[in-house]
Amino acid sequence: MYSESHCHLSGITDEGIEKARNDGFRLLLTSGIDLDSSIEAVASAKKWDIVKGCVGIHPWYADEYTPEVDNLFRALAQEPEVVAISEIGLDFKGRMTKEWVKEESYIDRDTQIESLRGQLRLAKELRIPAIVHDRAEGTEIIDIMLESGSTETGLAIHGFSKDPGYAETCVNEGIYLSVGLRPLKAAEPGFHEAVKKLPLEYLLTETDSSDPQGVLTVCDMIAEMKGLTRKEVGEAATENLMRLCRL
Repeated sequence: MYSESHCHLSGITDEGIEKARNDGFRLLLTSGIDLDSSIEAVASAKKWDIVKGCVGIHPWYADEYTPEVDNLFRALAQEPEVVAISEIGLDFKGRMTKEWVKEESYIDRDTQIESLRGQLRLAKELRIPAIVHDRAEGTEIIDIMLESGSTETGLAIHGFSKDPGYAETCVNEGIYLSVGLRPLKAAEPGFHEAVKKLPLEYLLTETDSSDPQGVLTVCDMIAEMKGLTRKEVGEAATENLMRLCRL
């Protein structure tokens, strides 16, 4: 039993979903990064029963989070297939344009923080979790998340890549950590130690891609680090994701 806490399924086919199902995937969360992709995520969730949708404005496009978009997200979130607000967060490491060109510049700090706070408020109001992208320094984003009071409705860090101290702070506050292929392969200082120490009940798995099969490799790598089996890791992460999303 496997799960994908953060993917973008715009390019997946019926065959791809069927392969995931046959490989034991029970739940795939596909996230929006702007209004159009959020609408597409909901459509994907309506099409395939193992897919659930998330709506959100990525920090790369934080200036697009307007009162009108907030109202549209509120309406979209009434659909039973929508289970979280995502992809939201902070990113001060650069950005990708809509044409998928890497830029060193990024949306200004105040706009990103305002967008994050607004979407955390929305998640709390709707009583659904928020799954958060963190490319800020230290624990700045955790402080904002805690200030929002959103621990009551559920929080997770997508693409977790930081150190054991950061992980411990999250766990102490009931925040889940989602681990993907890129940080596992990059092996930033302290990251592998953080994953080894991370309690299984706070672990989620992801690829941040359109191909959920990478989760199987994620589970293999985590299992080796923790002295577990792929199945044990996959089942724990899936149970955690279902708990987070109240499914």
